[in-house]
Amino acid sequence: MEKPIKVCMFTYYFPPQYSGAALQAISLAKKLRNRRVEVFFLTVNHDDLPETDEVEGFKVHRIKEGKGKWVEFLLWKNMWNLLRHQKSEFDIVHSHGAYLRNSFVGPLSKLIGKKSLVKVSLSNNDLQGLGNGKSGRLHKWFLTMIDRCVSISKDITSELRSYGLTQEKIREIPNGVDTERFCPVSAEEKIILRRKAGLPEKGLMLLYVGGISKRKNVKWLIERWDKFNRNYPGFLVIVGPISREDKDKSMYNSLKAYEDKLRGKLFIIQFIDKIEDFYKMADTFILPSTNEGMPNVVLEAMACGLPCLVNKVSGAEDIINGDNGLLFDVQKPETLLGALIKLNDASLISEIGVKARKTIINGFSLESVAEKYVNLYEEMLKR
Repeated sequence: MEKPIKVCMFTYYFPPQYSGAALQAISLAKKLRNRRVEVFFLTVNHDDLPETDEVEGFKVHRIKEGKGKWVEFLLWKNMWNLLRHQKSEFDIVHSHGAYLRNSFVGPLSKLIGKKSLVKVSLSNNDLQGLGNGKSGRLHKWFLTMIDRCVSISKDITSELRSYGLTQEKIREIPNGVDTERFCPVSAEEKIILRRKAGLPEKGLMLLYVGGISKRKNVKWLIERWDKFNRNYPGFLVIVGPISREDKDKSMYNSLKAYEDKLRGKLFIIQFIDKIEDFYKMADTFILPSTNEGMPNVVLEAMACGLPCLVNKVSGAEDIINGDNGLLFDVQKPETLLGALIKLNDASLISEIGVKARKTIINGFSLESVAEKYVNLYEEMLKR
């Protein structure tokens, strides 16, 4: 019998810390487990949790990072000490993220005779400053030792090429979504779910899911909704965790204040684990984010049969084509308002929603993405 492929996945944040990249990594690992790929996780210990743990059936190692200018160096030292003693437990180090701190998996893997890959998860972010200054040159040198770079969108592929990476080293694999967990429900089930969440049972429900942060542009969305809601027969629901940057919760509290002003038309809810219930009870999904790689929330919403209104960011045009969802431009707020008015039509919502789910089934299911990673792993190991 062929030996299983063993993979160490590195994510900087990991539950209980909220991270879309980590959630995607765990979902992928579950599918890989069914394909004879054994995964364990390596992450940073942000909360003084046990150094060795088990999460969702996967072994997790947590290591410390340094402080100030030594933040990466202590992280790399601890990563080296752990993985060189664990080298019989993995064939490949797979980093979710390609920042300087992540790209150290390149030289580390070379030193212990293993393979490495990094997934670039955010456009104009993971690789920012590559080649510039001491840290930028170090970052670029580390990347030359990576065996493969995974791009999740066409924009990121172009960015990688612009930095001189060869096509041989780049592989384009999108994010994926579990189409069984994220799926449409009947009108009756929508009402039941809304009732449980304490939301209005009638009216069109607009939904945003994601971090409540500057990059996600939630403030812009709420301000637009404040001006427009009187002309729309529905309500907006914001579901997401408070940004790590918003340490004193000042931004979050300022947005929560709109709930009283827009009573019955705006609801802001802290992130919950069973997020699929919110997609299932909604009618339309909105993402006003100013920077993405390939937004998982859009894939999840489309899998649930929701028409999506998405700002023109990296990855959006890889998914949305006008028939299965609509794009708008945050620099031109009227484009969002026009799209909302267009989608004030139950039959059009249903028609676009069906096409949205079909798009996910055909090209973005977690099963197909997992298969692509297995093929990539086998290629790297020359099996």
